Amino acid sequence: MESSVRPGDEIIGGEGRPRSLGRAFILVLACAVLAGPVLPAVATAAQAADARLPAVRLDGTYFTRDGKRFLPVGAHWVPAKAGMQWPTRWDPAEVEADFAKMHELGYSLVRFDLLWAWFEPRPGDYNEAAFQQLDFLVSLAHRYRIYLHPSLFIGGEVGEAYWDVPWRHGRNPHTDPDMLRLETNHAVELGRRYASETAIIAWDLTDEPPFWIVADKTGDAAAINWTRLVAGGLRRHDRLHPIVVGTSGQETGHGPFRADTIVEEVDFLAVHPFTLYRPELFPDPLLSQRGTYGAAFDIALASGAGKPAMIHEMGASSAQYAPERIALYDRANLYSGLGAGTIGALLWCYTDASPEQRKNAPYLRTPQETQWGMTTWDRQDRPLAREFRRFSQVVERLDLGGVQPAPAEVAIVVPEEWARPHGDFSRLGLRGPEVIPYVSTVDGDAVAGGGGQGGGGSESTWLMGSSLTSFILARRAGLKADFPREHGDWEKRPLVFLPSPLTSTGTPFLTHVHSDFYARARAYVEAGGSLYASVAADAAIPEMEGLFGASLADAAPVSELALRLVAPFGGLAPGRTFHFSVPGSGSRYWGQLLEVKGGSVVAVDQDGRPALVTHALGGGRTLLSAYPLEAYLAATPTAFEKPEDSHLLYQAFRDWAGVRSLVRTDQPAVEATALEGAGRGYFVLVNHSPQRQGVSVTTTLPVRELRQVTPGGLLRLAADGPRWRADIDPWDGVVLEYR
Repeated sequence: MESSVRPGDEIIGGEGRPRSLGRAFILVLACAVLAGPVLPAVATAAQAADARLPAVRLDGTYFTRDGKRFLPVGAHWVPAKAGMQWPTRWDPAEVEADFAKMHELGYSLVRFDLLWAWFEPRPGDYNEAAFQQLDFLVSLAHRYRIYLHPSLFIGGEVGEAYWDVPWRHGRNPHTDPDMLRLETNHAVELGRRYASETAIIAWDLTDEPPFWIVADKTGDAAAINWTRLVAGGLRRHDRLHPIVVGTSGQETGHGPFRADTIVEEVDFLAVHPFTLYRPELFPDPLLSQRGTYGAAFDIALASGAGKPAMIHEMGASSAQYAPERIALYDRANLYSGLGAGTIGALLWCYTDASPEQRKNAPYLRTPQETQWGMTTWDRQDRPLAREFRRFSQVVERLDLGGVQPAPAEVAIVVPEEWARPHGDFSRLGLRGPEVIPYVSTVDGDAVAGGGGQGGGGSESTWLMGSSLTSFILARRAGLKADFPREHGDWEKRPLVFLPSPLTSTGTPFLTHVHSDFYARARAYVEAGGSLYASVAADAAIPEMEGLFGASLADAAPVSELALRLVAPFGGLAPGRTFHFSVPGSGSRYWGQLLEVKGGSVVAVDQDGRPALVTHALGGGRTLLSAYPLEAYLAATPTAFEKPEDSHLLYQAFRDWAGVRSLVRTDQPAVEATALEGAGRGYFVLVNHSPQRQGVSVTTTLPVRELRQVTPGGLLRLAADGPRWRADIDPWDGVVLEYR
């Protein structure tokens, strides 16, 4: 039965009539029994206690329950019939029916919104009806074995909608002192009430900040301060539940809530890899090779800040894309994210909106929001439900004890200027008091009234597009790449890649490394490391000749590039030619005329000018490309849907440098990663192509046997000498247990 509920009413899972709070727990169970339409309800408090979910903790790599690691999976819940008005159109029977369906689909986790105005209708005045509804959700979580992941201060959700508090009066929730006080107090109250509630897996401070109503008025400092205050409010009473902020596109867009600014305030990080909303980085169909690397790329980029990351939202609307293609897209991304080290997976979202909801804003104004569900509005499975259920069954069988994502072979460096909060001068080489102070004209938080480096704009696309391309090319070459920060531990990888614009110069500084990076790079190479860099006409590298055996002479404008090998390189023979379309003019896409001074030319361009130069230095090696190859592919629509073999250059560099991949396949479209433990672990293979692939798997680990993890159990793979054979369907993944 649906009811209209007002703040102040007491709701214990029934019909919205005021009730006594003295027997709240018993009433929750009693009303849930009356409302439970699908599975047998818990009948007594004793049985409920026996069935309680165990507490979850984060051990630094994965979530654990009862001392055993697990990977929670599920989706975001917005009810089909009530939509975002579900607190005021409270229908416990419908809510329980949703939980029963989610249980049947294999959910172990559900994320949902705590609407700020409903919980706090007036400043500092909390609505008991809202907490009673949350208590009912807690009871369902225990009954259906699905952990809860509440998202606070909603806020922005569904389309362009922002569900405001009526008493904000234009104040910025991220910066106004009174708003910050009230938000902190709100967090304290939630932490006080639910500090020991084991059905809650973690708190999400909010969905997709900065708050949409003040997105252009929120900088790095505001994001850090807001996160620190709200997280501190929760932790006043609650030391059990980890904390995250449900960010979307903050890393790739250089937003104020990017991982590097908030990492010290949270316990893990979140990504929302909606590739369809980032056509500047993914100029492809939804179901594409580049698109199905979206989750792995976002996980690797965020976790490079120093804490594990989780797929928090992902998907597409069947009002825009074929449901079967959505299922394949999410399937490939889920397995690829698993191999990249995600600590959980949540999709957007559980269900479509009902026909009635489509008559009302926000669904009325945003047709694509009506059909994001893995089920239809009346709980019928879409193709995604089938694939999600299968994925859930596979990850449920994983024994993650003692395993962790294998170390990367390639470091793609993230510039310090990209990572650091605006106005932080701690790593700019300035020490002590100055008679004549240095003042930056681009650090808006350091100069009153200054514009700051901002979100990056085209610079963001430039850097992230090249980084994504380099990441994919490395994977296609059988190499695992990650994203250590410039002042981090990138020297631990045997290979370091600096795709342009990391080698560029000029302002804003977001896209390139600092001048002193190259001294560290030289020491790294001399000690045995191998460094690859590509340059464009805007490059600047101090003391370049000693590091690369070549120096910059002048710009080399081109509209097309034919790169031809003139000497053996890795497994490539002279005469092998690679063709690139140059997507634009200007210094970002022009190449460089190189003066070779000690290096060896292994490839030339169509005019016979040096295009690839190798150099030996100490115990290591370098490779220099005179053209920004990654930037070319980044700006080329459907670059990886065409015959594309640029990864062979990375593969040749790998072989020339003497680096062996931990695990790889013989097909560039099939990604291979490892979750590595002592004497055991898992290989995750993902087919990023529309063809079924029969692959040969090789590894440097002393593996005795491989067994495929399936929903029904383990299947042993036959060995073919030092290799194993596996068949993988289009856009599918397989998990292989090794021992």
